[in-house]
Amino acid sequence: MANLWQQIKKMMKDESELELSGSAGNFTLKQDGKTYDLYNLPDGFVVKGNLDLSNKELAELPDLSKVVIEGDFRCNGNNLTSLKGAPKEVSGSFICYDNDLTSLEGAPQKIGESFECFRNPLKSLEGAPQEVGKHFICSGSKLTSLKGAPKEVGGSFDCSNNELTTLEGGPQIVGKNFICTDNELTDLKGGPQKVGIDFECQNNSLTSLEGMPQEIMGDFDCSFNRLTSLKGASQIVYGHFDCCRNGMTSLEGAPRVVGGNFYCPHNKLTSLEGAPQEVGGLFTCHHNELITLEGSPREVKGDFGCTHNHLTSLIGAPQVVGGSFVCHSNPDLASLFGLPKMQVDGLIVCSRGLMEKYHCQVKKESGVYYNIIVGSAKYKSEEAAHKIRQKKHEENKVTQAKFKAGYAAFKKKKEEERE
Repeated sequence: MANLWQQIKKMMKDESELELSGSAGNFTLKQDGKTYDLYNLPDGFVVKGNLDLSNKELAELPDLSKVVIEGDFRCNGNNLTSLKGAPKEVSGSFICYDNDLTSLEGAPQKIGESFECFRNPLKSLEGAPQEVGKHFICSGSKLTSLKGAPKEVGGSFDCSNNELTTLEGGPQIVGKNFICTDNELTDLKGGPQKVGIDFECQNNSLTSLEGMPQEIMGDFDCSFNRLTSLKGASQIVYGHFDCCRNGMTSLEGAPRVVGGNFYCPHNKLTSLEGAPQEVGGLFTCHHNELITLEGSPREVKGDFGCTHNHLTSLIGAPQVVGGSFVCHSNPDLASLFGLPKMQVDGLIVCSRGLMEKYHCQVKKESGVYYNIIVGSAKYKSEEAAHKIRQKKHEENKVTQAKFKAGYAAFKKKKEEERE
């Protein structure tokens, strides 16, 4: 324990000895008991820690092009128009956001952790690092192209809030999340083909999902676009799939299997033909123009919600629903015939007229009775319904994890067989 404390004190001492003082054009660096002129460091000099030049009113960087930083390098919040003079190599993160950069020329080509160049008037990523261990963040700029981006990023890649019309030139492998929201994209051509977690492309002008990776290990969000169908979508999504508010008239092309929730509300659907046949979480299709539930998933492990449509019958509903079945606000729905098999504690949320017609309970062939409650903005059993949904949500998380593990094992076996 004493040795550990000595090591901690030594680390604290080393860190305290790395000191930067002065102002633009006259910085000095104190390291290992010696003082160095930051504008005249010897070739191959190694900075043993973080070098912070943020918010110093710099118009240009000192010449650090032959210097190695064994930590983070920060030059954010200045007036830089160029990265000329940037360090040769940075083992930590390189942070240059909130400047006036129009080019990344001069940036190190290898970054151990993250590269953050967001909120700069960049038009392209020419000159960007080609090796980035963690995240690459270039959001909130004026990018019209991803040309110059690294081909692989170990963490997340965020190019949201730009002026992109194409993903051509961007990374092909992203270890965590790929975020291209709030651009002017019409398709996903040129986008990454392997994404470790989530793919977010909402708030664009997408008319097609062509170019979407064939497998999404996390969530996929293409809401608030101009899709009329889901053609081009990958067939397996391990997390949630959200395609709400698109104006879609068809679910053609939707994934076959969704490990989490499937959201398609606020569209113009008249049918659920093409919907996933297996959903590990909830399925919601409220606020559409549905007149039938034909084409619904065979099984939904969470809640099934089809409120605010024009249903006249529940024929075609899922065969099995693990949570609640919510069908209120369908004024032409006169019968609950076609209800799925449900869990014993599942709720059926319908209109007051149907509740009275079925005397608060429905008896299935299995002899199980289900509670029926009135569906409205403020129905009295909301708290009970919330508790049940919460319980189902936790169960769905376990189911989703098992689904991922099972598919991963299956995939590994297939790869071994090919070898």
